[in-house]
Amino acid sequence: MVAAAVAVITLAGCGNCGSSATAARRAEVEARGATIMPFDLQRTTHVFRSDATGGVQLVVAKDPHDEVQIALVRAHLRREARRFASGNFTDPMAIHGMTMPGIARLRLGFDRIDVTFATLRRGARIRYATTEAALVTALHDWFDAQLTDHGAHARG
Repeated sequence: MVAAAVAVITLAGCGNCGSSATAARRAEVEARGATIMPFDLQRTTHVFRSDATGGVQLVVAKDPHDEVQIALVRAHLRREARRFASGNFTDPMAIHGMTMPGIARLRLGFDRIDVTFATLRRGARIRYATTEAALVTALHDWFDAQLTDHGAHARG
């Protein structure tokens, strides 16, 4: 908890944190992520797929038989889906920065975004859907920032 608070304070001054991640930035994001995400980034992949109504975020184990990582991914994404549905985006903000692209609009419009969790064979997914164009754009911006920051650990 203290590490997450320090990360939030450290990143508070970070302007457009997700826009052009360097190797150093990605290492920082990975280190902060390890304090919040219980699964191993080396053994999993984040997937962010934007679509016309928002998009889908998945985290999957690279090894389909890695039951430990799969269970950790599912527990984490289940928790995050509940938090996002109530407007709580503090975990990704602690990892990526207080001013990450799209986050302010998502926090204000959370009640107009349908957030659903589902398990997958190798992990889990969160689906974000809205009919408001501004929130769709915010979701896309938020996904893009995370893709940039996670580098080799993510794909679109």
